[in-house]
Amino acid sequence: MKNTILILAIFLLNACGSSGGSDGNTNVSGITPDRGDTSMVINQQYVVSEGDQIFKDSDLAKVKIIHSDGNTRSTVELIEGSATLRKN
Repeated sequence: MKNTILILAIFLLNACGSSGGSDGNTNVSGITPDRGDTSMVINQQYVVSEGDQIFKDSDLAKVKIIHSDGNTRSTVELIEGSATLRKN
């Protein structure tokens, strides 16, 4: 179960694909976009692209992933626990 969220998140992020254009390195909340690791904040949405990874920092971490077919980016939201987002 511990790795299920990470595997699911990676699978869905890879399914986003990439069609060029914007590098997708922004998030909905307006936090300064940086490449590297970001400690996720509960109930805050982040835009992720292919290759981005989410790592659970606690066993209780739960992440909601919103993806629409045809889009190259998805939105993720930490709903419980703690996790780190690593931008590719």
